Amino acid sequence: MAVATNVHQSRLSTRARIDYADLVALADEQIPSEHSDNGQQKTCKKVIGLKVCGTARWKYTVAREGQIQISGQDDFVIINVPMRFFGDTGIRGDVAKVLKINAMDFSGALNAQLRLKIDVNESWCPSLQTEITYQWTVEPHLEWVAGIDVNLRDKADKAIRKQLAGLQQSTSDAIDCNKFREAIQAQWKPHNIPLELPDNNAMYLNIMPNGFSFSGVKTETEKLGLAFSLDAQTSVQSHILTTEPQALPALTRSEYQPGSTQFNVLIRAAYSQLSALADQHLSGKVFTESSTAGEVSVTINSVILSGNPNGLTMNVEFSAKLPGKKLPVPGTVYLTATPVLDAFTQTVRLKNISLSNVLDSTLWNTLAAVFNKKIIAELEEKAEIDLGPELTKLSTMLESQLADPTRTAGLNFGKPEVTVILESLVPEQSNLAAVVRVETQLDIEVPVKDLFQKHVKR
Repeated sequence: MAVATNVHQSRLSTRARIDYADLVALADEQIPSEHSDNGQQKTCKKVIGLKVCGTARWKYTVAREGQIQISGQDDFVIINVPMRFFGDTGIRGDVAKVLKINAMDFSGALNAQLRLKIDVNESWCPSLQTEITYQWTVEPHLEWVAGIDVNLRDKADKAIRKQLAGLQQSTSDAIDCNKFREAIQAQWKPHNIPLELPDNNAMYLNIMPNGFSFSGVKTETEKLGLAFSLDAQTSVQSHILTTEPQALPALTRSEYQPGSTQFNVLIRAAYSQLSALADQHLSGKVFTESSTAGEVSVTINSVILSGNPNGLTMNVEFSAKLPGKKLPVPGTVYLTATPVLDAFTQTVRLKNISLSNVLDSTLWNTLAAVFNKKIIAELEEKAEIDLGPELTKLSTMLESQLADPTRTAGLNFGKPEVTVILESLVPEQSNLAAVVRVETQLDIEVPVKDLFQKHVKR
């Protein structure tokens, strides 16, 4: 029978990391390697003192000179794009032709750098800090009149700065806090992760969120990362929680560190295992004790364990050779015991073993002496069950299930390492159950290119 664990206030911390190489691949795919355009308009210009009117026309190409480079520094994502541009321009008309301004080539090259910092404030509104700079690698110039070059840097700088200022403002204006909050709100709801535990019970790790913290975007040597911690009430139940969206809490700050996630599950050892262990140490063994009437010997035939509200009950069947009796006398006694957990050795031992109340008699007092002095001491010394194999089995099982994206709603945790720690014992009627704390570090490896392709319409 599936047994639920108590509800715990937990913190599930997860770190998501994105390779810069993945971002480069995404940028290479989404940003065209070159862009061309052309146009025309009516204009009048003074050229060496002459007013020239006509239709100005132009065509140009902006091309990436090499691969986009993405790195991180001081929590800024730095995007370097080497570019060159070339084209020709001129004014139609006879005067323009005479002045040789009807067809002039222009070109130049620069390295543009975008420094981008992303954050989210306590009201769940994203903020975007951008710094855009560039350096000329080939001075912009215009070829005019038989090889005369005209330096266009001042005019080009002015035009580029104007465009960059507009780009920074439009980037900030593009953030819609309400839509972002609505998207988060839709996902702010209870979550249920199906688990298959060693006793073949279908259970669910139910997570009821009640708090959230965020580290901000952090930069590492080869990855871009962020950490978030979900405060939640967690429990393992045989049923799932309703997944209706909840009210968003205020967003708080957390450290950027490997994710630490904890929850509790139950594992069980059947009392038949403990009975077999007790049988191994006691069955067939003979215990003797002297009494005023003579020597008494007790042979243990079997030990059967079961649960009681306060611990364990041992049904011990024996045969005793008593003074004055020719044949062995069969009998049964009941012992009570407390299972005691040793979390360090991952073992359970029996302590506080005592005989149940019986009628007072000289014969019984003699038998009780045998049990108290010999049999109980033997049980307390040697009756030990090792839960290590069960814990290893549970750990391996959970690692496999947490690495399965079909169970985790598509989240890719990679290959998480799971540690299981014994916390307490829960005697049941047919099993000895142990409450186990599960600890794991969950780093979500984000395949940003794949995720982007799923959401972009082409």
